[in-house]
This record gives sequence, C-alpha cells and structure tokens, in this order.
Amino acid sequence: MERSLFRYVWQKSRREQIIVLLVILVSIPFNWLSFDVPKRIVNDAIQGGAFKDGKTTATVFDWTLHWPDILGGGSVQLSEGFKVGQLGLLLTLSFYFLALVLINGGFKYIVNLQKGVLGERMLRRMRYDLFSQLMRFRPEEIRSVKPAEVASMIKDEVEPIGSFVGDAFIQPAFLLSQALTALAFIMMQSVWLGSIALVIVLMQAVIIPILRKEQLRLGRERQIASRQLAGRIGEIVDAGPTIQGNGATSYIQSDIAGRLGMLFDIRYALYKRKFAVKFLNNLLAQITPFFFYAVGGFFALQGRLDIGQLVAVIAAYRDLPPPIKELIDWDQQRNDVTIKYDQVIQQFNSDETLILEEENGVA
Repeated sequence: MERSLFRYVWQKSRREQIIVLLVILVSIPFNWLSFDVPKRIVNDAIQGGAFKDGKTTATVFDWTLHWPDILGGGSVQLSEGFKVGQLGLLLTLSFYFLALVLINGGFKYIVNLQKGVLGERMLRRMRYDLFSQLMRFRPEEIRSVKPAEVASMIKDEVEPIGSFVGDAFIQPAFLLSQALTALAFIMMQSVWLGSIALVIVLMQAVIIPILRKEQLRLGRERQIASRQLAGRIGEIVDAGPTIQGNGATSYIQSDIAGRLGMLFDIRYALYKRKFAVKFLNNLLAQITPFFFYAVGGFFALQGRLDIGQLVAVIAAYRDLPPPIKELIDWDQQRNDVTIKYDQVIQQFNSDETLILEEENGVA
C-alpha cells in the first residue's frame, strides 16, 4: 500500500476532491456579500445614507460589470434595479441578507455531505485494501499475526483515518476560504482592526500547535496501549481453560488491572492537556472583540470609522474564530491520523507477499 496517506487519498479520490474544491471556490463571493450587507443596512437604510440631499428613493440591485483596462475597459449593465423608499430599502436588504445566509448554508451542506460520502467510500476502500494485503501474506507470516490485533486495526483503528479522508484536502480549503474572506473584509474596513485580528489569529496558529505536541504523544501512547490490551485479552480468551486449570486467574486479573490503570493514567493526562489547550484557544478568540469595541469605538467617535463599518467588522469577526479553531483541530487530526496510518501500514506492508488475482474489488 501507499506509504503516504495524502498520496493514497489523492490517488483514490482525485476527481471527487476537485469537484468539491470547485464548489468551495464558487461559494467565496457569496460569503463576501454576506459580510457587506449588514454595513449597507446600517449606513444606507437605518441611518439614511442612501437618502441624502433630499432623495426619497434609492436604487437597489443595479448591477454593472466593469471590464479592466487590460481587456479594453468599458462596462456592461447587467440589471437596472428598482427604486424603493427607506422602509423598502431596509426590508429589501434584510431579505437579501437572509437569502445570502440560506445560500451560504446550502454551500456548507453540500460540502459537508460530500465530505461524509467521500470519507465513507474511502473507509470501505481502505479496509478492503488492508484485508487484501493480509491475504497476500505468506502462511508463516499469517500464523505469527495476532487475530485480535489485526481485527482491531481493520475495524477500529482505520475508522478515524477513513473519517479524515473527506477532510484531507476539502476541509483546509473550505476553512481557509472562510477565514481569509472574513479577514480580508475586516482589513478593507479598517487596517487597524484587521491587524489586531491578524495578530490574534497568528498567535493561535503558532502557540496552540506547540502546546498540542504533548497531546499527540499521549494519543500515540493511548493507541498502542489499547491495541496491546486488545491483543492480551484475545490471548487470555484463547487460553482460558488452561489459565483456569493452572490456577493463574488472579495473576491474569492483576495483569489486566495494571494495563487498565496505565490506560486510565494516559487518558487522564490527555484530557488535562486537551482542555488546557481548549481554554487558551477560547481565551484568545474571545479577547479580540474587546479590542474591536474599544479601538473600533474610539475610531467611530473620531469619525475615522462609521457605525455600519464597525457593525460589519464585528459581524465578520464572528465568522473568523470558528474556521481558525477548526483549522487547528484539522492540523492536530492530520498529525494524529498520519501517525495511525503509518502504524497500520507498518503492520500490513511485508517485504515478501503473494500475488493474488482479484476480479472484483471495491471501488
């Protein structure tokens, strides 16, 4: 089997990955528009910015496509729009915002659904490939394999690997598109507020992965200890009558109790590290609105930032921490799953294997 998880995923699901990546690319403009509409609602509709100089109506949805100079310049009017009053403008922009929310929700639904389907297909494919590889082992190698450990690897240990397959390329692309769109929009409204958000994001991206290295090490220990426990229990079940006949039940129970105690200690240390990192991550995410209210409010009092821009920045920032947090989680999952994949592959990759004729495999 392929030793690199990402090469294995790309070889087996290239077409599906590209299709979903194109859907993500199409979703970016709609995401940007959903950030801009709240600013227009506050400035143009509520504060009456579109009705200055005695105007009683405003034109909405008047779309014109401007060609760049490199293409000869000029413009093409796509829609003349229609005129509405102040209340009509408020309601029109509000329903426009609602439509964008539904469209963006539809994009998320499509992307998540395709990720799930792709993950399940690849999980089925991976389990079949591992079983096929096992069938290629020479008889003496098969006899040396512990059935409980092999069954545990094919059934349980590849489960998180298969779940990650749908996220391998799609998840970072989707999350980066959301985070960069929100960050770029904040920068467009205020460089200072955008810089604050960027610094906090960089702190999260640097500090959190460093703290999670110990969490990954504990995760590896937990996996190895769980696999050894499963193998040991399988051996005990096979030798059950012999153990009872020799009066070794107490010794075996003591051995299992020790293994369970060691597994508990590993899991307890893992939970402490996990929730400490989560606390720090949430703290960094929640401290940014404090700067937005303080610095952004100061700029608004000075007239360097209008209220609509401040509202839009705060609304856009609400969509910034979740993708960053999920990206950090994705990176941890990537490291964890890569280690699991390497450990599984080491057990199934043999220097000498038999050649089997397979008529019908798994797609």
